[in-house]
Amino acid sequence: MIIIPAIDLKDGKCVRLLQGDYSKVKHYSGNPVDQALEWEASGAELIHIVDLDGAKSGIGSNHKIIETIIKSIKIPVEVGGGVRRFETVKYLIETGVKFIALGTAAVKNPEFLKEAINEYPDHITVGIDAKNNFISIDGWINSTQIDYLSFAKNVESLGCRRIIYTDISRDGTLTSPNFDGIKKLADAVDCDIIASGGVSSLNDLISLKDLKKKNITGVIAGKALYEKNFSLQEAVRILK
Repeated sequence: MIIIPAIDLKDGKCVRLLQGDYSKVKHYSGNPVDQALEWEASGAELIHIVDLDGAKSGIGSNHKIIETIIKSIKIPVEVGGGVRRFETVKYLIETGVKFIALGTAAVKNPEFLKEAINEYPDHITVGIDAKNNFISIDGWINSTQIDYLSFAKNVESLGCRRIIYTDISRDGTLTSPNFDGIKKLADAVDCDIIASGGVSSLNDLISLKDLKKKNITGVIAGKALYEKNFSLQEAVRILK
């Protein structure tokens, strides 16, 4: 399992939202490139980038910054937020993005998801963002009645190999991940699972590791790192 530091972009700045609420924004860094370089120097093997503006509007708003980050570091990045068209998938992969997370588009347009997986099976990740076990879309603004486990099984049947699971109620709260929800997902599918939302301490990372699920291959941390609850170096060492 690896620790994946997050860079959430809003108006070109590094921010964190509380439970996905765009009115509850905390700014951390004015220079996302410097932040990416810091994560790389601290031992990150992969960086998770979310275009929050794109997630809300459906139009990638921070692609130039993402391009600059990719050119500035040697480790791979995964990108999500506002990727709703195949042309955008193609552009991001040609730019050098390792993994592309499809969330809203995966729910609203399964044919697009299938096309993307068929063309780029090693690069497509499905972002499953859930609250009370039901998926939310459009930058977490709108809720659905789609159960997250049923949806996970469905996207796996389409060829998805990798899922980022975020419990929205935990995201940005520093209240620990939804271990039960993560374990249920890991039991339900064979896809690689990246856990996200609520990481607050090194003990949380140890607890994830102690689930002893081989398909839980990574955990995303954002606020806990920015608030210095623990260092990236400490997290890397523990998860190794």
